[in-house]
Amino acid sequence: MRGLFWILLCFALAVLLSLVAHNDGYVLVFLPPKRIEFSLTLFVLLGAVLFAVVYFTIRAAAYTLSLPEMVRDFRISRASEKARHSLYEAMTSTYEGRYARAEKAARVAFEAGEEPVLAALVAARAAHRLQRPELRDEWLAQAQEAALAAGGQSLNHARLMTAAELLVDERRDREAMAVFAELNRSGARHIATQRLALKAMTRAGAWEEALKVARQLEDHRAVHPAVAAKTREAAYEGLFTGADEQTLRERLRRLPRAERRIAAVARPIAAALIGAGLVEEARSLLEDALDEEWHDALGALYADCAAAADGEAVRAQIERAEAWRARYPREAGLLLTLGRLCAGLQLWGKAREYLEQSITSAPSRAAYIELGRMFDATGRADEANRCYRMAAGAA
Repeated sequence: MRGLFWILLCFALAVLLSLVAHNDGYVLVFLPPKRIEFSLTLFVLLGAVLFAVVYFTIRAAAYTLSLPEMVRDFRISRASEKARHSLYEAMTSTYEGRYARAEKAARVAFEAGEEPVLAALVAARAAHRLQRPELRDEWLAQAQEAALAAGGQSLNHARLMTAAELLVDERRDREAMAVFAELNRSGARHIATQRLALKAMTRAGAWEEALKVARQLEDHRAVHPAVAAKTREAAYEGLFTGADEQTLRERLRRLPRAERRIAAVARPIAAALIGAGLVEEARSLLEDALDEEWHDALGALYADCAAAADGEAVRAQIERAEAWRARYPREAGLLLTLGRLCAGLQLWGKAREYLEQSITSAPSRAAYIELGRMFDATGRADEANRCYRMAAGAA
């Protein structure tokens, strides 16, 4: 059907042209002393041919004159395509672990001006993996210059994040923290940045900053609870251990009440307070935590508080421990703590009862030693020696 349509259309055009061409009109051109006479049809055909010749001549001349520019654009296009391919090759080689090839390809892309910031960052990562710190620092400086020239904030964030990551990987944590501070000032506080910052702060001992970041990550569920708990424990141990009395009081005052009840937090703080002679503060902290849940390590520290306390305070501790015993009647660590507290007040009968119950519940070296000390204090050397021998074989 389509072929038949075109045949009919050609016949129709032929008929139309014959009708147009068959006319009595003519064109007279007077060029003294000559006169030239054309039929109207011939004049129209000659005009059309002349127009076509002039048009294509002009187009050919314009095309010829534009050839140098076209060649230049072609070369630029080829160079740009080659640079893009080099950047792609650099990134691919980085993921493949072919770092020497990645650095070389990134250099080609950078010199060609193809995404210079990204090319420099890829080259910096490759140089870092090749254990060439001088080359890495050179590429980071190139990335900084290119980012400043481009003026893009996201490119600058990418540069800073890469620099921080490489510094952390090299364990230059203090320098990395300075980069993180710059990132925070520029508003780049995303999860990946905070996680990396937490790692650097923990290793550098910047405990106050580490605590703040760990809380933020925990609020956003961006860190495992075990990691957050370990960070808190290490941070509070670092903040309180070795601090002077005034600093201890100030930091204890700022301690969130919810964290006072966490055993991993209370243990290092209480140990530091006891070491500094702040027994009342340590006892209050331990009671808050033990009210929440019993922990043997906290119980041992709670008994240590009795060494520097008067008799009235120790009796109050025994009453508090008896209240815990109602919740944990067979807890060996609690029975051991009660035994130590009673021994401190020379309540030998009660002390022996608690210590023997602790051993019956779960034999331990600490319980045998405490029972042996009690026998020593009451002049029962044979029984004390037997307890010490049992302690040597206990877990």
